[in-house]
Amino acid sequence: MFPAILTSLLASAGPRPATVWMPPQASTVAAEVDFLFNFINWICYVFFVLIAVLLVYFVWKYRRSPENHAGSAQGPTHNTALELTWTGIPLALVIAIFYLGFRGYVDLAVIPRNAYEVEVTAKQWSWSFKYPNGATSNDLYVPKGTPVKLVMRSDDVIHSLFIPDFRVKKDVVPGRYTYLWFEAPYATGDARPEHGHHLFCTEYCGTEHSNMNRRVYVLEQAQFDEWVDKQARWIDEIDPDELYFKAGPRLFVLCSQCHSIDGRDGNGPSWGPRAAAGLGNIWERTRDLKTPLVGGRTLADIIGPGKEYGTPEDYLRDSIVNPARHLVAGYGNAMPTFRGQLNDKKLDALVGMMKRIDEFNPDGSWKGAARAAPAGE
Repeated sequence: MFPAILTSLLASAGPRPATVWMPPQASTVAAEVDFLFNFINWICYVFFVLIAVLLVYFVWKYRRSPENHAGSAQGPTHNTALELTWTGIPLALVIAIFYLGFRGYVDLAVIPRNAYEVEVTAKQWSWSFKYPNGATSNDLYVPKGTPVKLVMRSDDVIHSLFIPDFRVKKDVVPGRYTYLWFEAPYATGDARPEHGHHLFCTEYCGTEHSNMNRRVYVLEQAQFDEWVDKQARWIDEIDPDELYFKAGPRLFVLCSQCHSIDGRDGNGPSWGPRAAAGLGNIWERTRDLKTPLVGGRTLADIIGPGKEYGTPEDYLRDSIVNPARHLVAGYGNAMPTFRGQLNDKKLDALVGMMKRIDEFNPDGSWKGAARAAPAGE
């Protein structure tokens, strides 16, 4: 009862700003979690001071002195009132902590039936959020004042989704689904990064673990409905001839965790020219068919008339949805599959971007160069 009243009062007063110790309170359960956290902290503070003062006092009172080498007279050996006090008070505090903790656990574990459901996929090293209408995003967008249920799974290793401002955290485990829910009563206003709430992966999951830091944006219901509808069909509004430079950079965010455009290798080969190795960009390396594969073969063995891939574009497309089928020599099987997450238009946009990669800046943005067809088309 008391935590619920406390949460209601704090919610009516508006969002609590960040303090020295804690981030802002931005969900309906944040106040209750913070109350229990501070309650336990203050118990620790009080008992630390009490024990420290009594320790100093007893050391002084029962000290040995030159006049009394045997020490002071022995203290009392029994006091019923004192023993009941130091037994009863800690017992009452432990019961209170258990009650508050169990209540908080139940609140976080029991998901409201009217919760808005978002599918979450964690992978090395990105998050993917999918909404009921098919829209997807790399940051999380939610409606204000509506319970949100996250249905989470991992494509590879253990991850952990943590939103500090909401006081919610849950492991995302391969081979199973986990749930997490929250309700955000305060809108962030818009989707500018400085207005969003931080979302972290708090389970070390590999070299690019820190790249899984994303944002949560809380929108007014009408604003959210407009965003999620537009997000579901954004690529359909782009002219097919403009896919590679309008949609490509937006989709490259999914690839930038492992691939670069400036020639620097990461966990996957760079899309740009690998000058140190005397190699061209990813399209040139694919077309010349000399790229070695794990197992001793080269691209010439799998690309061409009558072979597994009729064209270089077929190979690039399949490498996105079946990345483990043909690994380039020198790289491990670290890339997750994007099968089912990218439709034909999105795959065309990425392949088109690879073919014209020299038209893009190292950050993935389009330079605005003339859209001439690459040599060999």
